[in-house]
This record gives sequence, structure tokens and C-alpha cells, in this order.
Amino acid sequence: MQALYRPPLHHPKPRIFGSQTAVVTGPKDQEIHCDRHGRVKVQFHWDRESNGDDKSSCWLRVSSSWAGNRYGGMTIPRVGMEVLVTFLEGDPDQPLISGCLYHAEHIPPYDLPAHQTRSVFRTLSSPGGNGSNELRIEDRAGQEHIYIHAQRDWDQNIEHEQKIRVGHERHDRVEGNSYSEFKAEEHCTVDGNRLTEVKADDHLTVGGTQHIRVVDGLLAHAGQEIHLKAGNNVVIEAGLEITVKAGDSFIKIDASGVSITGPQMKLNSGGKPTLGTGASPVLPGLVKQAGDKGPGQLLTQRLGEPGPIVELCQKPENGTPMDCPLADCGCRRALLSRGPV
Repeated sequence: MQALYRPPLHHPKPRIFGSQTAVVTGPKDQEIHCDRHGRVKVQFHWDRESNGDDKSSCWLRVSSSWAGNRYGGMTIPRVGMEVLVTFLEGDPDQPLISGCLYHAEHIPPYDLPAHQTRSVFRTLSSPGGNGSNELRIEDRAGQEHIYIHAQRDWDQNIEHEQKIRVGHERHDRVEGNSYSEFKAEEHCTVDGNRLTEVKADDHLTVGGTQHIRVVDGLLAHAGQEIHLKAGNNVVIEAGLEITVKAGDSFIKIDASGVSITGPQMKLNSGGKPTLGTGASPVLPGLVKQAGDKGPGQLLTQRLGEPGPIVELCQKPENGTPMDCPLADCGCRRALLSRGPV
């Protein structure tokens, strides 16, 4: 008895169990290559046919520590980095990147194990790689330290309050200009001495009244001129004595009377008063606003929202997605998007 034998037409889809390493690829002379979803392309070490460019693979999603709708973490693997690729449920058509790997040519930012107590996040300026931003945390006992480096600009935007406490000393150095603006009041208390040196001019403009109270003495010295001018009154009052001195002449006023001493004394003998230079303070420059990247949108629960029904592919048993009778077949669209193989 003879029977016609036909092997089964349904073959199980190949599976890839475990993870593989690959190298991030992109167009020539481009250091970062991704799409709007943050996906990148890779070339596996066993792939001998690809050219290490933007056509070496499909787009691969990149795992993130936090991912919401317009908020979360974002670090894009760059061209040349070695990454760890896993396959969702072993499906070769669903690869994703779960992390990046150091190796002999891509070494950590600091020498190890000499700096094993450091936690570091250092970037690299692109294109060119001539600078970097860095956040470094040193946990070595007795040398704990947090270091922040901005290669260019650093903006802070605090919506409510900022409180800073320094247990010892604080040193600020600005190589260019410094601008401060306070929309309300400014309060400053110094428990010890305040030492200030201005090596050029000092300008002060007060829109209302300025009050100065000195418990002990107020001493002022000008190399050329002191000019006091008031629109109405100038009152100089002392509890014991007032002395006005110029050269060898002086006027002394105290409880005993008024003493005028000088080589000559002239009353109503003509002449003109000396005019002062006058005050013309310069207003400060305007303060630039810090960059504002608004808060992320709240994560929407898409599973609870109504969505379109996607029909399954209805290809014949021995056919391909190109034979599916559906006008809009998802399998056919996916096949066409890959291009010729």
C-alpha cells in the first residue's frame, strides 16, 4: 500500500533565546543617528554583509529607566557604542536594546579600580567631541564630593523656593559680568565683617529713600572730590563738634561757640562758589531668563481609550502577505516597509 506523504506546511518561527551584543551604526560622518522615537540601528558581530551604516538593521527601541508621555529619561546610544540586544519573548523581529557596554577600546570615564567609589555621568559634545558635561559623585569616606561641569551654559528654573546651606566657606568666581534681579525685597545679614573692593566705578541708584545707620564711626575718604547735593535741605548735625577744614583754614563749631581761623577772612567780598561734578549713576543691565522646558504631559492610560480594530492577515495557507485579500493588511505594510531583501 502506498500513501502520498506531504511534510507539514506550518514551520515554527525561529526563536533567539538570550542576548547578543552589537555596535550602533549610522550614516557616514554622523555621530548620533536616531528616529523620533529614540530608536537606533545596529550591526551584529556575526553580520558580514552590512556596511555599518544606516541600513544595517531595522530600528531598535532603547530601554530607559523611565519613559512617560513627554517626560522621563532620554539617553541615545551613539554610533560606535557596543550595546546589549535582547529579543522580546525570543522573537527575532522584536529586538530591543537593554544597555550599553564598555570594552577595551571604550573605557570608563575614570581609571578603575582607583576611582571605584565614583558614580559618574559624563557626556561628549557632538559633533567633534571637544567638550563634555559631567555629574560626578564621590563616595570615598572622608572625601565625599559632588562635582558638576557644564561645557557651555547652565540654566536653572525653580518654580517656588530655593534653600542653600553651606556649612563652611563659599567661593564664587565669575569671569565675565554678573547680573541679579529681585522682583521683591532682598535681605542680607552679615554676622562678621564685610569686605568689598571695587577696582573701577561704583554706581548706586535708589528710587526712594536711603537709610544708613552706623553704631560707631562713619569714615569716608575721596582722593579728589566729595560732592553732596540736595534739592531742598542739607542738614549736618553733631552732638559735640563740627569742623570744616581746607588747607590752613577751618571753621569749628562746638558748645563754646563758632571759631573761624585762616590767613584771611572775607565776608561779602565777591567770588563764586565751586561747583561739584554731580552724580550720574549708570543703571544695571537686564537679567536674562533661564531656559524653561515645561513639565511633561501626564501619562495617558491608552488601554482604556477606544481604538480602531485591526484585522488579522488573511493570506492563503500557502501564500504570502502579498496575497492577502484585505485592502489594508498590516503584515503587507510591514513587509513593504523593509524594502527588497
